[in-house]
Amino acid sequence: MAGKQIEQIKKLFCERLAVANLDENKSLEELGLDSLDVVDMCLDVEDKFGVHFETEELVAFKTVKDLFEAIEKKLGE
Repeated sequence: MAGKQIEQIKKLFCERLAVANLDENKSLEELGLDSLDVVDMCLDVEDKFGVHFETEELVAFKTVKDLFEAIEKKLGE
């Protein structure tokens, strides 16, 4: 189940960033995302998938991979 949800989330991120594919090794900054963008995107994930992020978690994300790993972990809980 989490695998299907993470794929939906990746698709949402691609749509929001207007890219065909996300390079998970890229930093969020390289994609043009600032901390407010990350918070906004995570709030969308919280609303749609019922997960919750602490503020400390949100500021720790540096790469797309960091973000997706945290989301996947939360979906598995």
